[in-house]
Amino acid sequence: MNAIQLADHLHRSAFSISFAGNTILPAGTYNEPYVHGIHSLHYIVSGRGTYVMNGVEHAIGAGKVMIFVPDTLFEWRIAKTEDVEIYHIRYDYQMVFKDKQHWLMQPPGDGLASLRGMLALERPQEVRMLFDKVFKLWKACDSLSQYRCDLAFRELWLLLAEQVRDQQYWSDTESAIQFTFEYITEHYRSPLTIEQLAKQAGISAGHYSREFKRLFGVGPKEHIIRVRINHAKELLVTTGLNLTDVAKRVGYDDEFYFSRVFKRITGMTPSSYAKQMRAQ
Repeated sequence: MNAIQLADHLHRSAFSISFAGNTILPAGTYNEPYVHGIHSLHYIVSGRGTYVMNGVEHAIGAGKVMIFVPDTLFEWRIAKTEDVEIYHIRYDYQMVFKDKQHWLMQPPGDGLASLRGMLALERPQEVRMLFDKVFKLWKACDSLSQYRCDLAFRELWLLLAEQVRDQQYWSDTESAIQFTFEYITEHYRSPLTIEQLAKQAGISAGHYSREFKRLFGVGPKEHIIRVRINHAKELLVTTGLNLTDVAKRVGYDDEFYFSRVFKRITGMTPSSYAKQMRAQ
């Protein structure tokens, strides 16, 4: 389920919270597998351990959210060094929406099943504040507090949906940038510009350069140069090509510019490099 589908699903849903509170899982404890039969959300406040959900292990720690759906086979192990504190919310919900002139109520089916497991957070403090808000409002008995509790729970789900959206965006963006990395490797002989590569990735040139460096530790322009110079090194040592031809083979029309770039990267001129390597 992508973020748009999740938002549409939540928009058509009516929630009923059956419990909101916090629990301490003692250090060193283990709970054998059992079927977790309700919808619930866990926010890990502190501590470390392992949740196993339908056979998939998740290392839990502060700032993580765990999403449960009915019929989840669940077990947990807590590290021996410290307790785990969790906020958890149990809830039920139905799909309630208007279709043309008629109001419809439907069971949610497996609407949230694809989200079962861990959701890593970019803004854990905001999520914790909303868990805490739901917890405090749910304990109040008056109708106004209960209505506020419902709104806070929807706000919590909105924030989680935004986290899903952001993760999917970054995942898609990283895949696109990885594609350009491989494209450079295969097309280093061709004219390559940052604008061209950024367009392939579907993002702005500035954003592309920053994310490329974050992923690979070097900017795209410098990476192109290094790929070309590495191939030039091989050609200088293994072929009898003159400098002009070597430069053209690795994407440079100007042999003098190529020589300057080569010396900046290697500390040697192309001819000195070739002599030294052949003498070894």
